[in-house]
Amino acid sequence: MTTLYDPSQQDPTATAGYRQHRRTIWQMLRVHHADTLAEAQARGFGVDVARRAAGISIRGETRSWMSELLTRATVPALAEFLAGGQSWGQSGEHLMDHSEAVVRLIDHSYPLPTWTVLGPLAPAHALDDGMWSQWVHVWREQFGAVARSQAAAPPTAEEGSTLRRWAPWLTSAAVILGATTIVVVATRE
Repeated sequence: MTTLYDPSQQDPTATAGYRQHRRTIWQMLRVHHADTLAEAQARGFGVDVARRAAGISIRGETRSWMSELLTRATVPALAEFLAGGQSWGQSGEHLMDHSEAVVRLIDHSYPLPTWTVLGPLAPAHALDDGMWSQWVHVWREQFGAVARSQAAAPPTAEEGSTLRRWAPWLTSAAVILGATTIVVVATRE
């Protein structure tokens, strides 16, 4: 069983290195996406088709990478990240246009798990729509349970102001995540 680690107890040097490595991977994904988009447009494809092709070209790697971030970021950072999810498009095709939101999530992620024992998916598994949907479902259930429990739990003295500040985000993130899942499932059918 995986152990959960308090973010404040994680090694600052390891955390800084982890975050820098995640920023580098994000940049590489964005460059690959932009190159594929430009190549498709140069071949005469319209913007929507080119964007779809670029997204497909990095789907497995992006899903795998995001599955790690979604399990390593703090719950409040995830709530904030998910709150902006409406602008990513139905399948996340516009996520590359919202790099600042991803970088903020990276800035609140840690090398060791902080809230879930769910592990990230390997790129080959993340590319499989069925496996990805199953992973997202499990992640959504776990995130929703943690978000609800953190929003409802009586805060300790030191976390009271932080928890009260994030409670609306946590609740709305759980609702947004549920709605997003319904939209993704509906569009797939």
